Amino acid sequence: MPAPPPPSSPLAGVALTRVPVAVAAAVAAVTAIAVPLVLVGLWTPAVAVPVCVVVAALAGRLAWAVPAVAAPGWSAALSVAVAVGSGLWAALTHAEHVVLRRDAGSMALYAHQLATAHGLPVDPSVAALGGAAALADPNVTLASPAFYQVGDGADAVVVPQFLPGAPALYSLGEWAAGWSGLFVVPALVGACAVLAFAGLAARTVGARWAPLAAAVLALAQPVLHAHRSTYSEPPALLVVLGAASVLVAALGASGRTAARLGGGAGLLLGACGFVRIDFLREVAVLVPVAALLLALRHPAARALAAATGAVSLLAVAAALVTSRPYLGTIAASLVPLVAGLLALTAVSALVLRLVRSGRPARWGRLRSPRLGTVLAAALAVVLLVLASRPLWLVVRQDPEDPGSKLVAALQLAQGLAVDGGRTYAEQSLTWTAWYLGWPALVLAGAAAVVLLRRLVAAVQAGGPLPAWTAPYVVAIGSTLLTLYRPGITPDHPWADRRLVVVVLPAVVLLSVAALADLVRRAGPARPPLRAATAAVGALLLVLPAAAATLPVAAQRTERGEPAALAQACASFAAGDVALAVDPRSRNEWPQLLRGSCGVPTASIVVATRDGAPGSDAYWTTLAAAVQRQAERVRAAGGRPVLVAAGGDTDAVQVLRRLGVAEPRVVADLRTGEDERVLEERPDGMQYIDVRLVTGVAP
Repeated sequence: MPAPPPPSSPLAGVALTRVPVAVAAAVAAVTAIAVPLVLVGLWTPAVAVPVCVVVAALAGRLAWAVPAVAAPGWSAALSVAVAVGSGLWAALTHAEHVVLRRDAGSMALYAHQLATAHGLPVDPSVAALGGAAALADPNVTLASPAFYQVGDGADAVVVPQFLPGAPALYSLGEWAAGWSGLFVVPALVGACAVLAFAGLAARTVGARWAPLAAAVLALAQPVLHAHRSTYSEPPALLVVLGAASVLVAALGASGRTAARLGGGAGLLLGACGFVRIDFLREVAVLVPVAALLLALRHPAARALAAATGAVSLLAVAAALVTSRPYLGTIAASLVPLVAGLLALTAVSALVLRLVRSGRPARWGRLRSPRLGTVLAAALAVVLLVLASRPLWLVVRQDPEDPGSKLVAALQLAQGLAVDGGRTYAEQSLTWTAWYLGWPALVLAGAAAVVLLRRLVAAVQAGGPLPAWTAPYVVAIGSTLLTLYRPGITPDHPWADRRLVVVVLPAVVLLSVAALADLVRRAGPARPPLRAATAAVGALLLVLPAAAATLPVAAQRTERGEPAALAQACASFAAGDVALAVDPRSRNEWPQLLRGSCGVPTASIVVATRDGAPGSDAYWTTLAAAVQRQAERVRAAGGRPVLVAAGGDTDAVQVLRRLGVAEPRVVADLRTGEDERVLEERPDGMQYIDVRLVTGVAP
């Protein structure tokens, strides 16, 4: 006879499946309460910390009502060890990205703005720049990448990109320990997300499979990359996984308990909107599920729909108030998403009304025993199409898009055919395979197809739906949409964070579920076969993830940038006004100098029509614009300091050509950053020079 399974521990189940949900709720509450405090300028330690403690405690207490799943002590201990280990490693290898080049840098500067200025928008000190006359000059701008100029004249302000939830969360770390504290918060949140994933696996696959699922996700390089950088993905991943766990509990409950859990799941899913605008994709896919639950009169349905809708509307309103310029720049992706959400809502409402009215009679065709097989086969075809796209499709966008120019430059540098319009979206499934391996994708695809057939059969039978129904549908729908159109600049590993919140967790969970099913099918009477199946399957999941991450596991990027920033700040005196005069300084330094050094900063730009870069006309126009702006600064009582950062041209020579007699190198750092490769998995680091050269305008 087989040995009896080890006993389950209630305490272990609480640690594995209830604690991470409570933490997710607490984080969601903090990102939500941050919005009004930021808008009224009260995001200060004296106000924000006690308010956050209270709302986090209340949210965690409410989430504590989620039923725990009994689990063996060893399973909970291993899952906690994996989560703590992943968070510790991410913290020890955290990036220090503050000199703005990519989204992590802009998020760090946004968090620093909230930590030091305590609100929005960013005050650009227009008076010190020369007042309205300065901004009326077409060659003068306050804008820089990820920081938009809003308004004209003396009322102009600067608005940061992205939503305020994640920066507000990270700013708490800066209050505790400066820049280092800010950089470590994503790792702490990421560790909680890994534990939340283990808890979700325990609820859906089984507690004994939770450590394996957690290990594979934690080993995935895009997850590690996100957790050691100031991206929005760590809190988004935690809250999404918390919402999924509560959804599973809600569908498995009854009566008022189901209603409370459904409402809690809706609150969490809607709260994702305070962190990332992409949450609308998951909300859109949830709409048909909510309609199905309403049609079946599930007690969680009304609360789920109401809570999701209400909090989503609040999140969208917050985004419109705090991040309107950013929403405008992504309108090409956002408008179809909103249209799809509205269309799905309308269609779902119509179908629900028809079903409840009992019309028409041909609804009976939905009870065909072949329906599940047909839909499962259709999903299999869709997955095969996605996998085969590189063989027959090249996806392109407008070659005039700014992202296309970056792609073309990367292609030229990497010896590829120059085709800047390529988005490489057809490679999205290959990107996933880089980090999890094709065996995981095959297992996940098979599980998705089989589970769809089982779900259809359950709906047709009219009995209770499987508890995993809602997370399954949302994960499959969101994964397919993300893989179809990643919507991100396709250089790696930067692009791969698009996979972190839904795609990688979905693939890992489905592949572990498939492995668990194979082990069960081996039969309880054949323990050696079961053990061998489990061991081989676990290796097929763990080894590809580990192999992909190992070359960059100990890699630390952007080291020394906060120190370089401090050196740059120390070089300015009271009354100095910085004028960025070359392309790289205009990209990297305006918000650093404005937000960290307290130096009023503007950029001097030259339109292409006024002279091609490097031409005599360009330099003539630039010099004249610099002279005009320097005079305005002096008239306002300041000292105009020209700043350049180099790049294609030497920064010292740039300032000398603009009349600076003795340029000073005030920051000079050679550091590493992640690779920017297009057609292969990144496995190393490239080195960059971070410089700032200054000189008083003549």
